[in-house]
Amino acid sequence: MKHRYWLVPLLAFFVAATPLQSAQAQSELVVEWADADGNVLVNALRDAIANDTERPDDRVYVLRRGGFYWNEDRIQYDGFHLRLVGETAEQAGADAFVCGDSQTEDCGPAILQRVRRADQSVDGVMLQNTGDGSHLTMRNIWLMGQDSDGVTTAYEQIQLDAANARFIFDNVVFDRNDWHFLGPNSENCDMYITNSFFRNLHGPSQQWEGLGVRFEVGADSVVFDNNTFMNIGFTPFQSEAAPMNYFRANHNTFVNVGRSFQAGALWKEAYIANNLFVNPFWHGERPEEYNDSDRVDPFAGFFSIGALPARFGTNFDREIVFANNGFWRDPALEALYPDSIRAQPIVNDTTMAYFEAFDNMVFEGNYVGEAPGLTTYPDLNSVMMENITQIRLGNSTAPTYRWDPGREEDCFVCNVWPLPENFSYTNATLSAGGTDGLPVGDLNWYPAAKADYETNKAGYLSELESKAEGVALISVVITEGEEGTLNDDASIYAPDGFSSFFMQGSGFIEWTFDLETAGTYGLNLQTNMRSETQRGQRVFMNGVNLRNNEGFGEYYFCTTAIEGCANPLPNNEWTLVEIRDGGLFEGADALTLEAGTHIVRVEPSWGWQGFSGMEIVDGAGNPVASATAVEATYEGVIPECEEGQYCPQGFKAATLEAGGSVSWTVDAPGTGDYLVRVFYQTPNGPTNGSLLLNGETVFGSLFFNGEAGELETLDLFTDRFAMTQGSNTITIMSDQGGLNVDYVQVLSFGATGTSNERAELPDGYELEQNYPNPFNPTTTIAFSLGNADQVTLTVYDVLGRRVHTLVDGNLPSGRHQFTWQGRDAAGSLAASGVYFYRLETSVGTQVRSMLLVK
Repeated sequence: MKHRYWLVPLLAFFVAATPLQSAQAQSELVVEWADADGNVLVNALRDAIANDTERPDDRVYVLRRGGFYWNEDRIQYDGFHLRLVGETAEQAGADAFVCGDSQTEDCGPAILQRVRRADQSVDGVMLQNTGDGSHLTMRNIWLMGQDSDGVTTAYEQIQLDAANARFIFDNVVFDRNDWHFLGPNSENCDMYITNSFFRNLHGPSQQWEGLGVRFEVGADSVVFDNNTFMNIGFTPFQSEAAPMNYFRANHNTFVNVGRSFQAGALWKEAYIANNLFVNPFWHGERPEEYNDSDRVDPFAGFFSIGALPARFGTNFDREIVFANNGFWRDPALEALYPDSIRAQPIVNDTTMAYFEAFDNMVFEGNYVGEAPGLTTYPDLNSVMMENITQIRLGNSTAPTYRWDPGREEDCFVCNVWPLPENFSYTNATLSAGGTDGLPVGDLNWYPAAKADYETNKAGYLSELESKAEGVALISVVITEGEEGTLNDDASIYAPDGFSSFFMQGSGFIEWTFDLETAGTYGLNLQTNMRSETQRGQRVFMNGVNLRNNEGFGEYYFCTTAIEGCANPLPNNEWTLVEIRDGGLFEGADALTLEAGTHIVRVEPSWGWQGFSGMEIVDGAGNPVASATAVEATYEGVIPECEEGQYCPQGFKAATLEAGGSVSWTVDAPGTGDYLVRVFYQTPNGPTNGSLLLNGETVFGSLFFNGEAGELETLDLFTDRFAMTQGSNTITIMSDQGGLNVDYVQVLSFGATGTSNERAELPDGYELEQNYPNPFNPTTTIAFSLGNADQVTLTVYDVLGRRVHTLVDGNLPSGRHQFTWQGRDAAGSLAASGVYFYRLETSVGTQVRSMLLVK
């Protein structure tokens, strides 16, 4: 392997960006990176894009093979599809090969890299987009994370602020950064990453450093196919605030991932299959983590499934497959663990219970302990263990474990090409172990298998996705309790005093106000930094982004702990932030307003900050409009009230006394099965109620659990009931009083009553509805077998956790019945609520629900 240096003899290069004469359909513009003397043209790519004011819609910016595209200033764009495509070796031709001792070797892909300005300042962002539909495509490019001084601490070098956008990365190298390159920050985006390398992404100071992609607000579709990840300090995927509607990680190779497969487990539809994991979660967990008193599982597990917030759906309609993945940890690494460090399994108990409880969640065919026998194995065990040991001792300069044999580490603008990784392997089981019969892992290490995959991809993916089929649940209506019709024994509950929001990683807060007179106004936001030292959130006036700092793409908030903070805010205290046109780097004109209606909107970028209200002030600082948290429209943020008060969604709920009720009109899309999910609070402890449909009692004994003084919102699933198409009235009635109904969700199992049972049992086999139902605390479950069979009958709670196994063994043909005493395996009484019982036989599986009330 040869060093690749930035000062090399160059062939003739054109100085300007010139159109490429070709027969291709797209309009190409070749961006040159050096002058005739071999000097790098700093900001050449940025300037070519900025000056291309008459760009056609199909513009492609072509980067020369082996070129250095150095940026002092970030590339910014809004409102168009930016396509950056590097030449391949074949496209460049032998005349462009000017590397190595012979000056005839391929230099590798074009490199994008941040360099320091003359004053030694450096922009931490390489590229940033804004505006709806500002798509991005990158192909055949090397993104070098370290700057020209070797600094690797830039947090998010490609800042994707565009909403409703598509991001495509193919054959891209993401190299050397303490944190991450890609940060999609807006909603309804799609990301496709294929044939790429994520390598040497970790840091010296935190076990949370180093990840592939950080999604601030979830995503619509996310696909990772045929990529290789090596030396990832934290996790490849972070999406803690909102789920991805569709996620696929198929045929990827992961070597030395420090912690879990993902941070955030809000999978909606996810297929994690045919991947090879070498040394996954090699950090292990220390005692303060696994001895946490609030912890549910003894192990965190490499992959997990989390409870889905109600606004995103239910467990019935999720589809999750974790199949045919190789999972191997080097025994030599395990031998280095001290006794206090726990190595981690693939999944924890809670996640395995999800897989066991729901047919639409599948865990199968995984290979645990199969040593792959990698062609090149980066044996970094000792330095990896020293890294995490020093970090956990509080050392912020722990040794790094970058793997680049042959690379000159004192040259921060050097590389080694080709890359030293070769993760093909010798294990015969894994070599044909995929769901598609192809090798497990990144198929780019197996060119013939990769060609097979590309040719037959549609069929292979259809087979994979058919492994889990969730129910087509339709949210007919989600409505607030106080918006229903209240009878004489019901009233509106509203908390007293100060109200606010805690903004995490998703959602928005929006205020609408009216102005009588046009003019230039100021905006005051009431905020609380809590214990944070700096935050950045997107603040919009009528859709225009307001920025107060050149170094950040959002409005920047800071405290005295940040050196040079222009307007320091206190910690753990509510204060007004004054936003004025003269203090804005971007969006100043948006504060010049016409008479009429306007909108202030706040969305999270960094998240984790409190907001409570806003004011609009005139030139003299006098308020002309204001709004509090109670007057806001919001989604995905947490409402907070004064201590000791229940704080429902919308800051209102329906309070039901004994005999009180609240009703809603529901437009059912079809005749079929429905259920109601009730979100509630019981200020005085457990209470009972009923559900009525069109005035007739459907469930006469709903049990609303909860402890006296409990201020959290709980939820209850009713069992399924039939409802006809068209207008229907659903009523929640309280028998004893003491019930606050926050909101309800009406769910359809399909307009024609589609069952949630993915696999029906054949003739002669039947799982009956338990009797009695609802029950307290004993119920009988009966089923029939057409033939003698191996049978498992298991009870699960609504989170998918196994509560009790009633049968696990061989039974003869005929009818059988078993009694559940409403207790878990340890003999403790189960809590009130909905439970599922699952009958599994050799010929099929069925699941039914039941309701335990006390």
